[in-house]
Amino acid sequence: MSATKLKILKGYDFHCHFRRPVVKTAVELTAECFCGAVAMGNTDPPIAIADDALLYEREIRAALPFGCAFQPIMTIMLTKMTTPQIVIDAARRGIKVVKYIPEGVSVNSKESVALEKLSDYFPVLEAMQENDMVFSGHWESLHDSKGRELEELDREEAAIPFLDKVVKTFPTLRIVAEHASTKKLIDYVRQSPLNLRATLTMHHALLTFCNVCSEPGVITNPYNYCKPIAKTEEDRQAVERAMVSGDPHFFPGSDMAPHPLSAKQKIPPVAGIFCPGKIFVPLMLEIFLANNALQNLSNFYENFGAEFYGLPKSLESLELTQEDWTVPPEYDGIVPFMAGQTLHWKVAD
Repeated sequence: MSATKLKILKGYDFHCHFRRPVVKTAVELTAECFCGAVAMGNTDPPIAIADDALLYEREIRAALPFGCAFQPIMTIMLTKMTTPQIVIDAARRGIKVVKYIPEGVSVNSKESVALEKLSDYFPVLEAMQENDMVFSGHWESLHDSKGRELEELDREEAAIPFLDKVVKTFPTLRIVAEHASTKKLIDYVRQSPLNLRATLTMHHALLTFCNVCSEPGVITNPYNYCKPIAKTEEDRQAVERAMVSGDPHFFPGSDMAPHPLSAKQKIPPVAGIFCPGKIFVPLMLEIFLANNALQNLSNFYENFGAEFYGLPKSLESLELTQEDWTVPPEYDGIVPFMAGQTLHWKVAD
């Protein structure tokens, strides 16, 4: 491709963490490149009911630049206290998503439902299906079928049977497998009905386990440490191929997670990679160009997720220029993905 500029419409980021208190830098950097984002509710305490979500939305909007049209898409968490009536009330008040992290699997999930207990909450999922909500889940299992603790590399694959039970029990429930990171999960999603989709991150398309750990349990690069952890080269390639494939099962979710230096440098570090839009979008473009798949970019970035969520397409454009630039070492004390590395496309100011 010889062009040095590219103009695209802004898409949505279907997986963001803005924390509480809201990290203003994270909100601002997201709004630069996305027209809206799903604001995950695994805060401390969790966003458990509609009132929590609407208050959180006001806090996010207060961090936006004046006049910015960015749309937070709000979630409530599936916790041990969630009832069908809580879901019905949330849907009536405009909440689109129920977020699920199995108990103990990732950050701020101590009040969540264990994966093995999820079927006890099927009446709650039935309420989601009846009210046309999205069930967005982090599909990892801490234990194998015999109750033995699993290595992080094996946790996503071990959760597929639980996901499969949900898919088969609720054929019209809109379900998201967040941040798919293994070939096994990618293949499962690809072969499933279109009520199941998956979000893909840039870090899972670019990193492997050796970019994070020297061996299981020994984290050598905390800024590349997230859950699910980066996997094998075969898995990385599967994520990349899915991203550029033009398959409507897949759309973007950055899983942007801002943590201060103190949280990332402690042992063990807090899980989460900070990949805001001005890094995410140029990396995404480079991946599509490297795969000669530019014709599929708009569907992945602009169309597939918006259609699945029933959201309006943005009319606001984003311009990228072919220009080398160095990712800064930090944004307000938060180390970003690819810090210090050179990217070849840049979001125009």
